[in-house]
Amino acid sequence: MNSMLYTLFPKFFQSYDVNQLAAVARDSGFDAVDLVVRDGYWVTPERFAEEAPAFVQAMQRSNVKVEFATTGFSPEMLAQDDTPLRVMSDIGIRSFRMSYFSYDEHEHLFTQMEKARASMHQMAELCAKYNIKAVYQIHHGDRMLIHHAYAALSLVEGLPSEYVGIMPDPGNQFHEGTDNWRRAIGTLGSYLAGMGMKDAQYVFNPDNKTAPSKGWSKQWTPCQNGVTNWHVIAKALHEVKFQGVLNFQPFYHSSDLELLIPALQAEVAYIKKIMNEAGVS
Repeated sequence: MNSMLYTLFPKFFQSYDVNQLAAVARDSGFDAVDLVVRDGYWVTPERFAEEAPAFVQAMQRSNVKVEFATTGFSPEMLAQDDTPLRVMSDIGIRSFRMSYFSYDEHEHLFTQMEKARASMHQMAELCAKYNIKAVYQIHHGDRMLIHHAYAALSLVEGLPSEYVGIMPDPGNQFHEGTDNWRRAIGTLGSYLAGMGMKDAQYVFNPDNKTAPSKGWSKQWTPCQNGVTNWHVIAKALHEVKFQGVLNFQPFYHSSDLELLIPALQAEVAYIKKIMNEAGVS
């Protein structure tokens, strides 16, 4: 990837047609929109070979790039049929978010990590054929194997970073603790393929202060309102000469686009200002 790319994960714009989606992306300050591969969206797994090129062409007519895909593709799936890799490569997708590794509480952690690393090795070999990069996003939740940057690094260390990479996600990782962002970004090095751009905050409900949670919960919020220090992240990205995707995932106001869109526009402007001040371009 030649430069950093501001790209929108349009999960909550499912009701929009491609032209409306392109307009929102442009008006919000994005360079690009994700190619989302999901049932009920513009590109479905069943009709991927026909719908993916059509989506990319429609976006390009509106001067919106499509270089990153959000998918559920696993190495096992692609080993059986690598058509999605060929199609993505043909239409200009440079990298894609792959499937997640699940955690099994009945199996030893290191055994699961070894299996996941073998899967990443297989993914790297598959992606090498088409000069495309599989990206593993760090995610929260009891069902997820990988919660933090160092666990993610152990998946890919020694594999070719041209074909496999990692996407830290401050919003997701806040739900499991957090990371030392400067160290995490620096340690991932060439494996840093993207940043999940979302944030969250603590919310206190005094009515629940006698509960085990003591009244505290964690809720999604735009980056300009959340707990993450994006200045530290921007400086670290500048230090490693980051050239991946900034993948904005607006999970706030998910049921009200009239609230979501202005908050998203403010969020992108906020991040761009911080990145420009840090010298990231």
